[in-house]
Amino acid sequence: MKVIVICFANTCRSPVAETLLAVSVGRHSGVTVTSKGTEGGIGLTPPAMQQALDEAGIVLSLPLGETLEREDARSADLLLFMERALLREAVVRDTSLWPKSFTLREFARRAQINPPSPQDETFDQWIAVLHRTRSRNDLLGADVEDDITDPGLSGDVADYREMIETLRRETLRVAPMLTGWPSTSE
Repeated sequence: MKVIVICFANTCRSPVAETLLAVSVGRHSGVTVTSKGTEGGIGLTPPAMQQALDEAGIVLSLPLGETLEREDARSADLLLFMERALLREAVVRDTSLWPKSFTLREFARRAQINPPSPQDETFDQWIAVLHRTRSRNDLLGADVEDDITDPGLSGDVADYREMIETLRRETLRVAPMLTGWPSTSE
């Protein structure tokens, strides 16, 4: 299974979420987690973020600042965005992505309401169930319930600590939902 975690520049939120989610699902789970940015970035970790990462014992996967390409998005099984505005922008550009695109928090919330059943359904069938409970109006506006705050390149250490802890909580909610599915690789 291929999961892509997406933020704006792929220098702060999504690389942290990628690392935490990859560790949580485990190396032998059959889940590949990568991160991208809708626009891509400079690929440098801000000093305040590096300090917060060091304190948390997190080493990011490299490279940073990679842009989400259409082929990557289409080949993924699940796209997890850091905020609703980025999700909206992606599905407006390519409407075929909508059924498998969620904010990280939205996915966690919907998955807990409708837990997966790998013994009785495929991952694609389960994602379709989660998607059927949504409407296009769910994409409108901004919502603190769904968005992970972006400290930006000028955030301070406390901002990054908060971002890391939020991402840790959310990825721990999501990881169990991604494991245990039969392999689709041949």
